[in-house]
Amino acid sequence: MASSEYIYDEDGEVWPFFVLSILTFILLPITISWAYRAFIAVDSLSSNAKIKGAILENSESVEVNNVKEIKKYRNKQQSSRIFNKTLIFLIIGWSIVFYINKNLTQYADIKSIFDPYLILDIPSSSTDREVKSRYRKLSLKIHPDKLPKDITEQEKINMEATFIRINLAYKALTDEVTRNNFLKYGHPDGPQDITHGIALPKFLVEGKYSPIMIVIYFLLIGVLLPAIVGLWWNNVKSHTKKGLHVDTAALWTRKLTDRNPSKVVTPYVILDWILDSIEVKSAFPHLTKQQLRNLVDKHFNREFSSDAQIESDKVKLISLLPKLISGLIDITIVFRNTEIIFPASDLQKAVLQAVKPTGKYQEILQLPYVDAKVVENQDVKRLGKLFTLSKEELPKVLGVNDPIKIEKILDIASHIPSLRVIESEFVVPGEDVIPPKSQAHLALKFLVKSPRLKSSPEIEESRLKEEETLDYLRNPLKSNETQPELPFSYAPYFSYYVRNNWSGYLISQKDNKLVEDSTAYKLENIDLSNLEINQKEWIDGKEVIIGTFKIPLSTPTPEVIGTYNYRVVLKNNSYFGSDVDIPLYLEVKNPPMNININKSNKEIDSDDESDISDPEEDSLAGALAALRGQSTKKITEITKEEEDDDEESDTESIFTDINTDTEDEAE
Repeated sequence: MASSEYIYDEDGEVWPFFVLSILTFILLPITISWAYRAFIAVDSLSSNAKIKGAILENSESVEVNNVKEIKKYRNKQQSSRIFNKTLIFLIIGWSIVFYINKNLTQYADIKSIFDPYLILDIPSSSTDREVKSRYRKLSLKIHPDKLPKDITEQEKINMEATFIRINLAYKALTDEVTRNNFLKYGHPDGPQDITHGIALPKFLVEGKYSPIMIVIYFLLIGVLLPAIVGLWWNNVKSHTKKGLHVDTAALWTRKLTDRNPSKVVTPYVILDWILDSIEVKSAFPHLTKQQLRNLVDKHFNREFSSDAQIESDKVKLISLLPKLISGLIDITIVFRNTEIIFPASDLQKAVLQAVKPTGKYQEILQLPYVDAKVVENQDVKRLGKLFTLSKEELPKVLGVNDPIKIEKILDIASHIPSLRVIESEFVVPGEDVIPPKSQAHLALKFLVKSPRLKSSPEIEESRLKEEETLDYLRNPLKSNETQPELPFSYAPYFSYYVRNNWSGYLISQKDNKLVEDSTAYKLENIDLSNLEINQKEWIDGKEVIIGTFKIPLSTPTPEVIGTYNYRVVLKNNSYFGSDVDIPLYLEVKNPPMNININKSNKEIDSDDESDISDPEEDSLAGALAALRGQSTKKITEITKEEEDDDEESDTESIFTDINTDTEDEAE
């Protein structure tokens, strides 16, 4: 019988490492992803209490009626992050890895890799004397004549093989010929045959088990791999980049396209659109749209049922809404339609705070414990007004008589931030004016204000100026990220934690639409220290923190000189009474004329740019030119010109000793 053309791994030296490498390659990224979702993302909650102005602790101390269902849902979500199918897969996979590593690879390195220091178990810096001493000790211990008589035949064979390797290792370190072979070829016996084979025992490929291997190969390559790729592709094909079902996106796009402009879109109209989504219908096949609407209305009215199933459905439904509302806003931004974006934002706040999305008392109704009927039958509508009332008046306004609850209400209200814009202007870095067709951004300077603080402090103008350093010119928007991260929102009636933020919208007053190619710019980093200062420190202004938010213009400024009117709107995702809506204008001007002075100190026409060279790309002028879209000199060009300048200076230096006073003498 002809010998096989392949060399098989009969001794099991290779295949364990092959399997380990494949398993590790698959398991490591899955483990990291699972651990992040299960622990790191959740552990960020603990850092929330460290943020000055955070009210998560107060939120947790407020016992709402359906707190059990909310905690049950949160625990279920947390458990699903940890105990899921991924965890089962990881346990099985890592168990296989540990088993192979412990039982099948323990002698592989000795068999396949020759390292005399490893075999003798000595450091590579050992002297000849230490090598000989170690060899004598091992020889006395493992010499075939010294072996016990009660060992098995297989153990005896293994010990003899080990003794032979010890001898080879000793010679590789002491015998000159053997050492040269080891240093030159990596083995004491000289060059070894290089073989290539299959990392499987022969009986699995050519024996009676070969049909099983064929079936396994077919299942892995023909079934499992296509199934995984198919599931991935189907998910990619059926959902947008932000996780919205494509049928839902198509439905909302049609509604936006076919909408009657004369019909006002209210938050309740948007709610109906949300309830028509594929996500909601697939999650609640047992409920009609009207039943779903009733659950949302119960949430808005803070009504709670004794039926556990109803409360469970309500909590689950409410938890889906914010993500879907955000998806609708993303689609609406493409249409530049603020008439839908703003009510959708109000609906999002209403969902988080368990408050009706329309009305005049939302600022008060978003607080815990308050009686809606009492609140809506009195005149106080703003949070700031609460802090002007006496202890006797507060129960009549809030419908709460418990002093401890009133204290909690005021504490939470005092930590709901609002923004007071103290300066807003369009800026082109390095320019005193806004030139045509330049890359500008809107810079907002603001104060974070607590409702308990009255009026606004006087801020020195010098504190509002931003130094134009090289880092600023390279990235003027860097300040958006350097401020502290905002805490989680106070939302005790909602099922999970949401990070507080503002969405910035730049609107053209000409047509009351978002500027072209606009998007929602997130304000997610603000220092909330102002919420902790007292009235005296607030009025004094020295300890007041000034916040900064910059919104880049997605397109260059207009090429026609003139004044353009805009609005900037900052919509808070969590709190009523925290929105900002201010008018502003963009004045486009030509920059001042630059006059160039030549070497003879004579003025040349400013339009003549023949003697004006491009600035160096590493210089401050180069950074400014790059921001304006102008050309700059490359380093190689600069070097060449500097060499030419050096040659000119050398040439000029030849004539410096010549008397040039002859013309004066002639005169």
